[in-house]
Amino acid sequence: MDLYLHIGTEKTGTSSVQNFFAANRELLARKGVLYPESPGARNHIGLAAAAQDLSGMGPLRKLLGLKDRAEVELYRRKLAAGLEAEYRSRAFKTVVMSGEHCSSRLVDDEEVQWLKDMLSPHFEKIKIVIYLRRQDDYLLSIYSTSVKSGAKFPLDIPPQRAIETRYDYWPFLARWARVFGRDAIICRKFERETLKNGDVVDDLLSIVGIEADSNFERPGEANESLDAETLEFLRMFNAYVSRFAGNKLNPIRANVVGLLSEISSGPLVTLDKDQLARFMGMFEESNRKVAIEYFGGVREGGGDPLFAPRSDK
Repeated sequence: MDLYLHIGTEKTGTSSVQNFFAANRELLARKGVLYPESPGARNHIGLAAAAQDLSGMGPLRKLLGLKDRAEVELYRRKLAAGLEAEYRSRAFKTVVMSGEHCSSRLVDDEEVQWLKDMLSPHFEKIKIVIYLRRQDDYLLSIYSTSVKSGAKFPLDIPPQRAIETRYDYWPFLARWARVFGRDAIICRKFERETLKNGDVVDDLLSIVGIEADSNFERPGEANESLDAETLEFLRMFNAYVSRFAGNKLNPIRANVVGLLSEISSGPLVTLDKDQLARFMGMFEESNRKVAIEYFGGVREGGGDPLFAPRSDK
């Protein structure tokens, strides 16, 4: 079998990809393609939650109800056994997994290596599929998601640690290439004009080698969009009604994000254009390296060496 491990990055249509594969799991299985359920029915957050250093008990493990090291070790064993059972359930040729938290939460070689050691015995070939988004667009989008997930902080340039682990693509790509090998890395830009049919799902299907099928179900838009005003309301709401109550999602929040999205129709949140320009400037050399290594050279026409100018004004 071959494995295509789609690791994001975040805010590059990952929810649309995961909704598609989950909705078409049985049809894909008949085509010899497994989209496992052991790491998660839709989003395979279990991969990152298991691979993270044992000492950490962050949000992913909290979502899975894991409270201490012993529970994480047990979860690791159950995950490995569950995946192996799924591999053997039919004569699959290809396995697809998708978990964007692998790109943002596995920040050390040792964590990525654990994931490889768990997966590699079962596959002849492993490919790591990564989509990259222009960093200023990514910053604004990830802030919106953070607030929808319960964040209380206002929009600003992120701290240095986040810049290094989430937005600086060269060291991130280098880490995965060190562990899995450079030839295993398939890198794409999350820009409509570069994606097959302008669609990230179609693009990933082409990478995996899955032919289009009129019987495929195409789920609708995955993310609920909030404009600047409703997002700011939600940020203040989060200070009074937190996302978690103990180790469980807080039921009092109910469907607040969905309700806000129904009345959201204004301009999106942003920062001053000079702030965004300075932020992009932090990555010029890193983006240049990525452009040369993974895209055959820097972009022509000035501006960022890797990404086209922002289209959202």
